[in-house]
This record gives sequence, structure tokens and C-alpha cells, in this order.
Amino acid sequence: MSLTGERKEEYLDTPRGRVRIRTHARPEFIASLQLDEGMGIFAAPHYPPSREKKALERLASNPESNIIVAYTEEGVIVGFVAIAPPSPAERWGKLSGKGLLEAMAIEVSRNWRSMGIADKMLECAVNDDFFADKIVICTGYSWHWDLESTGLSKEEYRRMLLRYLEKAGFLYYDTDEPNVNLDAANFFTAYIGPGVSEELHQEFERLLFKDPDWAGFRGRPRTIAEVLGKNGLMPGGSAPAGGETP
Repeated sequence: MSLTGERKEEYLDTPRGRVRIRTHARPEFIASLQLDEGMGIFAAPHYPPSREKKALERLASNPESNIIVAYTEEGVIVGFVAIAPPSPAERWGKLSGKGLLEAMAIEVSRNWRSMGIADKMLECAVNDDFFADKIVICTGYSWHWDLESTGLSKEEYRRMLLRYLEKAGFLYYDTDEPNVNLDAANFFTAYIGPGVSEELHQEFERLLFKDPDWAGFRGRPRTIAEVLGKNGLMPGGSAPAGGETP
């Protein structure tokens, strides 16, 4: 299993100019860039942009991480995807270092949305050989969503995020993880690399349900199209997961 990846760079032409997409961005490269003024607005003042940038640099210093950065020709970050090992404090942390990673944040500047940047970053992520033998989880927590600036309802925002993940090859999983089940709009998804070992796959599935009442239960993954159905809501009102602003 490869613990480090090869840096790649692609570009996307947008109405506002060319945006470069770099995978495996190193801390020193991130430090050399500036954050667009539309980044981190939703989280401020509790999580100001300067702190967000430092957090990206810290994550990028881990060789198992893959920080995908979208930036302009002028050296301004307009989006990022932060993929890193999950916290040891979380249930998913049991597989940290064994091939399970978490898409911890997906963000596009308010000034650069609806230009295909989120799609392009996720496309670069899943087309990276680094993820071929890995599982990447992504949770959707409604309390992280930037509903105000988008004007979307919670259900519409959820549907938008799931559509991004669907295009990137993520599948939808049910789980009894408490945070995921705090809101019916939350969701839990995972990308299973084509070279993932059967052992890792089975260990991951065992982590989905830990409550004794669900002992031995193995829910089948579903396509996101199945889950969204006609209206984008979870059928039957069951509640699977986490938080980003493409």
C-alpha cells in the first residue's frame, strides 16, 4: 500500500480565469499562497481564514494526507479538498494507517462557486493512483453547510453535495455513528478504491455498526442515485452523515 502520492497538476478554465488544481500540495506550497477573501467566511470569526490555512499546512505535512488545492495564476487559493487520516478519537480512526482516509473538508470560495471547481478537485482526487488501494470516507453534517449564502434549503444543499460525491464514485452507507444520526439530512459516504483488499473492506464494514442491538448487521452500500430517489431525501426517514461548502 502506497503511503505517499505523486504530485499532479491540472487546470480548469472558468469565466473568471484559469484555475490550477494541484494534488498532494506540500505545506510550503500552501504557505506561499493567499486565501481568497471568499474562503472561510461561513466559519469566521470562530475559525478565521488564517487559522484555516494553518490547518491545511498541518494536514499537508502528514505523508498519508492528500490536500488538493485550487488556485489562480496570481497565487490565490479559491478551493481545496482536505483528505487525511481520521482522528484516533473517532471510530474510523481504528483503520488510520491501514488504508482508510477521510475527506475532512471540501470548500470553494463564495466568489468562485458554480464554476465546476469542486467537481474538478474531486475528479483529480479519485483519479489519483494514490487512492487505488484505499477507502475514503466523507460525512455530511448539516450544521456545517453554508445555507445562507447559497439560498438553498437543507434538503437542496444535501442533494447538491451528494451529487458531487456521486460523480466522484462515492457510495452511500448506513451507520449507527451518533453524529451522523443527529439529523436526518446528514449522510455517510465512502469511495472504495478498485484495489482495496478484502480484509480492509471487511474491517470497514464492521465499523459501520457498533451498537449491540445491531451486532452482526451488514447494510449493503447503495448508489447515491438510489438514495436520492425523486426528492433527494432519505427514503423511510432513516438517518445516515458531514460538512463542506462547494
